[in-house]
Amino acid sequence: MINLIYGAKGSGKTKEILRRANEALDVSKGNIVYITDTTEYSSSIPAAIRYVNASEYLPENGKVSEEALLGFVKGVIASNSDVTEIFIDGLARMLKEDAENLEEFFVRLDSVSDRAGVNFCISLTCDKLPKFLKKYV
Repeated sequence: MINLIYGAKGSGKTKEILRRANEALDVSKGNIVYITDTTEYSSSIPAAIRYVNASEYLPENGKVSEEALLGFVKGVIASNSDVTEIFIDGLARMLKEDAENLEEFFVRLDSVSDRAGVNFCISLTCDKLPKFLKKYV
C-alpha cells in the first residue's frame, strides 16, 4: 500500500510525514525506515526508526534516477525482511522530477509494496495532483 502526502512547498508535508512515522511505532509489527535526502530532520526521528540519508548512498551528481531509488528501496527491504513501513520524504526533490512525470515510478513501487508486504508513505511537492496519484491519497 502507498499513502501519499502532497502539497505545495512549505505546506507542512514533512511535519505530517514525521508525525505518521512516529505514530507507526505504536502500531507497526515490524521495522520502520525513513528515507530522505537530508540530515535536517534526523533529530526528529526516534532511534527505533532507521533514518537513512539517501544522498550518502545515491549518485553525487545531484540527480537520483527512478531506477536508482527503486533499487535502493529494494535493497533496504532485501537487507531486512522485517521492514514493514518505509517513509520517503521529498520524493520529487530527490528525483528532481515533477509529479506528473512519476507515474511509472509509482506503478513499480506499488508492485514492490505488494510483493514485499511493505507499506509506503511518501511526501511529494506538487500544486495540482495528477489523476494517476489520486488513488494513493
